[in-house]
Amino acid sequence: MKELLLLILEKVMAVMPGVLLRLFYSPRKVANEIIIELRGEMPINPSLNSSVPHIDIYIEITNLSNLNLILDRMLIDLWFGQPVLNGAILKRHVIPSRSSGIQIFFRTDLTTKQIEQINPYTTGSPPSGSISLTTNAYFNSKIGVIEVEKRFERRKV
Repeated sequence: MKELLLLILEKVMAVMPGVLLRLFYSPRKVANEIIIELRGEMPINPSLNSSVPHIDIYIEITNLSNLNLILDRMLIDLWFGQPVLNGAILKRHVIPSRSSGIQIFFRTDLTTKQIEQINPYTTGSPPSGSISLTTNAYFNSKIGVIEVEKRFERRKV
């Protein structure tokens, strides 16, 4: 019975104009139903000794709302004690309603200065200061643009 009601609700929402949907869903309410997490054991993975030094960041998005979303862009700010890089994921990703485990991947090459700043955090005891990652994600939906900011902090990669 519950599944049938959810199916009916989904069908009604699919044809309902965004103006009417805003009566039931505010962007702030939907933003609270979007979970952004780092994925796996090593979600921030620097490869400093490869032929082209780079860093990989693995992110997972869960949409607990009843709205289908499209990740329009995600801005990334990464610190290893101090700012190391700013990046952006500009590829659009469809995030269906009530879905979990949508994988988002970011990779960027590193400069010599960035490698020097990151290296102490990958060996032995890291210096004072922490590794922090801030993401600002912008989702398109029938009710408009929804922004979700999330900050992660650690001591070592």
